[in-house]
Amino acid sequence: MPDLNSPLDLRDVVAELARRYPAGDTLDDPLALIVWENIGYLIDDERRRGLFEEFGARVGLTAEKIAGADSALLFDIARRGGMRPETRVERWRAIARIVLADCGGDLVGALGSLPLGKARSLLKRFSAIGDPGADKILLFCNIAPRPCLESNGVRALARLGFFVEQRSYAASYGAAIGVIADQGLIERDWLISAYLALRAHGRTLCRRSTPVCLACPLDDICVHGVVVKL
Repeated sequence: MPDLNSPLDLRDVVAELARRYPAGDTLDDPLALIVWENIGYLIDDERRRGLFEEFGARVGLTAEKIAGADSALLFDIARRGGMRPETRVERWRAIARIVLADCGGDLVGALGSLPLGKARSLLKRFSAIGDPGADKILLFCNIAPRPCLESNGVRALARLGFFVEQRSYAASYGAAIGVIADQGLIERDWLISAYLALRAHGRTLCRRSTPVCLACPLDDICVHGVVVKL
């Protein structure tokens, strides 16, 4: 548990949360991660995982297989992933086209051959991949050890007092990433652990609404005074 008499230490916080939320397996292929982000719309992790596994089994996770898949098969999966399934099918097709046309069918090789900034720009051409998604792919796929978080982790860091939440999400994300870069370890394993632990905490206890503060292992040191303790 972090020392309550000393300044909050990010590494201690991550270690405590990682003990509470053991990490499972993670994807380390960029195309698979892009498909994962595009497999459904506003669905929970369990449903997303089920659809992703079905996609891998029935379609395949290569650009060639996605491009050549029967439209009826793609639509059958897409319709169970939320609203506008026809748009989702077209996005899957577009993902495959970019990999085939601009990466020679080899997204891993293309990303590895590019300077980091251009690799990031390439990833942001894919649907649903903005700055946070590009950073996650570069980290999880062992291309570059870039700090990254998703919205639950950003919120958790702000509530713990590591930075002041900003009006725009982009500004808050930048501030949170700055905290990770300044106070964390720029090592792949630690950065992945931080991403997963903070995300799990934000989804499980430090929720946007009705946070469960009394069950939080960091409750005594959390400085987010406006959170009502349940």
